[in-house]
Order: sequence, then structure tokens, then C-alpha cells
Amino acid sequence: MTKNILTTLSEFFSEQELIEIISTLMKFHRIQGSRDLEKASEYIRSELEALREFDVKLYTYEYSTWYELHPPVIGWNLNECFVELVKPSRKILTSHLQTKLCAVAHTPPGDVEGEVVYVGEGTRLAHYRDKNVGDKIVLAHGNPYLVYRVASQLGVKGFLFFKTGVYEDAVPYLSLFLTPEEAMAAKIPAATISRRHAHSIVSMLERGLKPIVRIVIDAEYFRDAKINVIEATLGEGRDELHAFAHYCHPAGTINDNISGSATLLELAKSFDRALYRGRMAAPKSMKIVFVWFPEYYGSLPYLLHKTSHQSSRIVFGVNLDMIGEKQEITGSTINIIRPPLFMNTTEYEGILIKYLIESLSINRSFSNMVKIVSYRLDVNSYDGGSDHDIYLQFSIPSIMINQWPDIYYHTNLDSVDKLDPILAKRIGVGIGSALYAISSDCLDREVVEMINNAYREYISGYTKLKFDIETLKRLKSMESPTGKEVQKGSIKYRYIGGKGVLTLRTILRLCKSIQNLEDILELLEKQPIQFLFTHYIPLLLMHRSLGIDEIKYYITLEYGIDIDEATIGNMINRLNQFKLIEEVTI
Repeated sequence: MTKNILTTLSEFFSEQELIEIISTLMKFHRIQGSRDLEKASEYIRSELEALREFDVKLYTYEYSTWYELHPPVIGWNLNECFVELVKPSRKILTSHLQTKLCAVAHTPPGDVEGEVVYVGEGTRLAHYRDKNVGDKIVLAHGNPYLVYRVASQLGVKGFLFFKTGVYEDAVPYLSLFLTPEEAMAAKIPAATISRRHAHSIVSMLERGLKPIVRIVIDAEYFRDAKINVIEATLGEGRDELHAFAHYCHPAGTINDNISGSATLLELAKSFDRALYRGRMAAPKSMKIVFVWFPEYYGSLPYLLHKTSHQSSRIVFGVNLDMIGEKQEITGSTINIIRPPLFMNTTEYEGILIKYLIESLSINRSFSNMVKIVSYRLDVNSYDGGSDHDIYLQFSIPSIMINQWPDIYYHTNLDSVDKLDPILAKRIGVGIGSALYAISSDCLDREVVEMINNAYREYISGYTKLKFDIETLKRLKSMESPTGKEVQKGSIKYRYIGGKGVLTLRTILRLCKSIQNLEDILELLEKQPIQFLFTHYIPLLLMHRSLGIDEIKYYITLEYGIDIDEATIGNMINRLNQFKLIEEVTI
């Protein structure tokens, strides 16, 4: 049966059609809050409504509305962008004709010309000490929102951003995500250039030259931007299995995440063809639900609505985010990102990974005895950064299929030549086959239990093999919170804040003073503190009340790292100050 499902879906999955879908979606500049994002959603919806076997629904929310932790975002469209070096010689550094990433997303329009001053990271007032930036254009590589917020108070006339650590000719994707109120106050245009051009300007400054740059941006704001979520449901039953992908991000970029959203759309078409031709039957035990939304800003209101208004129950989710890359070009590995260990759910995970591995195993060993996985593949502990984060906050076990690292990530060089449609197909077919097997009861209980036991043993052993020897020794001596007697009067913490991702913009709004902000930024500069503070610890405390020593145990168990209790205590104090957690005395 396993082979039959994989074979059938593979036969009806068209690589040519996948490329056509990608070619259409890549034309839209799918910035959150843009009209092109709405047009992309209309295209996805129209393609789904042409299918015969799916029930298609559109959920519409507003970018102008607060959704728990997520603030409103201004509607924004880009028409034109030019960045030109005027002196000491004339040269177009970048333009919308080369890439629409040339304008920082949500920048106000403007036409400015001025001398460039390099401020390094540019995120703190200290970075501007002894620098005259008044009526000049600032060149910086720090977080654009922070730089914009700090330098706007100093009389600058324009912003030029670049990114360190990316390919030198790549123009980065950067954004401001301004609220409507912030957008009304914003008057200074912000553009991006490649690292090569940025270093050239810095070199001019070091030689005593005074480079002059002109920034021209034609953009417009509007307040009625729509968040469109498209849902396509197959089968019957109260329980739902979700496969989802975000369809936002800049025009011309492919792997993040046209690869996931297009593969999901072609997978739906594959199911539709197979069912229409009688090669498969619609699942009766559970529904398979495919969902497309803007990242975070779509998944949060969708799940708030879905979990409060619907009688159905979402039991598992699969996030497709960057799944069809040529590994030999981007340098990536297929990562299966698991839910956190404290959620302790492996039943659907094991089945999905079994089908995925089978779909990715094309070749055989030297002696032709066993199949071997034909791509770089790894199974990893929970990591954040995409819509599975939101599903997990609703206690829905979800995994992410993702290719990382990617040397072209969030740049204009994340282009169609990096796409591997065969790999995208194999991932899509593997996931679709697993969801169909689960929803149709294709596997008997004994086989399911065998798969689950094998997967649990694999995860337990493989995770520990990644830890260093000292961590393994430390884990052996640490006492699990589940087996520890609770002492009367002990202090624990639980999450009481809203759902959503704790972004830097949210942190800025929660800070009561500049000094408080400086302290937070200093704390978050240390890796992996930022992820623990913004993702892992809030998620952990959503699911259980824990003391600092218990939080330390879970971090060590999950990631094999030793974070001292003082640092954890500092993070807890900050979350407490933000009124996101509260102290509980047992």
C-alpha cells in the first residue's frame, strides 16, 4: 500500500505544471500588506476552485487589526526604486528593474540626494557618536526597524542598508513592517544595496572621499490591506491533518517560499486527478486540509478563528517552507524540524518521516541490498522562524520541512535557477502520501505502533549522538521535572501573554525606557539567547508552569547546551516585566 500511494501521487504530480505555478507566483511582489500579495492569493484560490474534489474556503482578515501579539501593518505598494551613486562618479547601484528588493519593504516614498555616512550596525545612539549625520544618508547593516527608529530622530535624509554575511553581489530583502501610525510619521526613504557596493562606499570614505548618493522611491501607503487565507479540504471526519505554506515574500525570489506554496498547490492538483480518475478514494477517517497564508500574520488570525468557531479538531500539521533547492548550489540540507520534546507527540511524525524517507530514497547501496537517501537530510530539534510556531502555540503538533543553510536566503539571488523541481516533487509526494495513509487508515494498528516505536528510539538515540560528551554526563546527573517531588513554596512561572511571535518590534513597544531597551538588545545579541527568549521559553511556559532549574533542564535536553541559571533568570525577569509571564507559588 505504501508504494502504491507514493507511485500514484508521483504519477499525477506534474513537474512542468509546478514550474508554471512558480513562474506565475514569482511575478507578484508579495510583501505583507501589498496589493500583489492579494493578487497572489486570488491566483491560488482560482486554481483550487477549478478542482473537483476539494472544498475551498477563503478567510479574510485585516492588516489594520491587532491580533494578540501581532500589531497592525500598513498597506504598501512599490512602483519604482532607483539608487544611484552621483559622486565621485555616476553609477546605478540598484533599481526595481534589477530587483524589487532595492526598496526596503514599507519604506515611505521620497527623492533625496546627499553625502553618505557609514554608522556600522547603526542600531544604538552610541553608533552615531562623533558622526555628523544631519541632512545626510546613513549607510548601516543593523536591523532596519531599529536603525530607522534611532536615526530618524537625528535629522538624516535617507537610509541605505546592506547585509553582512551574504553573497557580496546579493541585494538583501529587508523590511520595516510599520504600523499605520508609524507609517504616517515616516518621511525618510530607505533602500538596500549589495555588500559589494556598500564596501565600495566605505572604501571611498576611508580614502577621504565624500560619496554622494541619490535615492528615488515611488511607493504608496493604504489602510485597507487584506490578509487572505486559502483553505482546501479533502475528505471527511472531525479530525484534520494540515499541510501549510506561506505565500508571501518578494517578487523573483523562489525558495522562500514559492517552493513550498507552489508544491502544496501542485500536490492538491495531484490528489484531485488521482481521485477523479478512480486511482484513490477520498479519505473517510480524517480530513486533509491544505492552507496558504501570509507568514505569521495569516496563520495567527486563521487559527484564532478556526479553533474558536469550528467543530473540527486539528491534530497534526506540516509546514512546507523552502523545500525545493538545488543542494549543490545553495549548500542546504533538508531539515525535518520536530516539535519540542515537551509536547511529546510522535505518532504522526513517525509515519510522515517514514514516507518522506521512502520518497527521497532513489538509489541503492553498493551491493544493491538497501535503498539509500539520495539527498542531504537531517532530523533536528525544534527551531522557529515560520508558521509551525503558531500551530505549536495552539498545542497542535507540527513539523517543518525546510532546507537550510541557504547562502542566497532573503536576497535577489534566491532565484529560479536554484530551484530543484524534482526534489520539490519528491518532498510533496512523500508528505501527501503520509497524510493520505493516516487519514484513510491504510496502515493497521500493529504497523503504526512498530513505526512509532522505531521512531521514538531513533529520535532518543540520534538526538543524544549530537551532544558533546560533557553534556551527556550532565544530562545523566540532572533530574527530570516529571520525576521530582514539588517542594511547597517553590516558585514557578507560566505564560499569560497573547499568542504570536515575540518580534523585535514587539519588544521595542514593550520597553519602558531607552536603558531597558539597550539592556534587552545586549542580552539578545548573544546566541542562542534570542531564540530561547523569543520562541522557546514562551512556548515552554504556555504548556506548563516551571521553575528556572526546570527550564534549564528542558533546554539541555532539547539542545544539548548549558545555559546558566542566572541568564535564564534574566530572561524570565524580562518576560515578567513585559507582563508575558507571571510568577506562581506552589
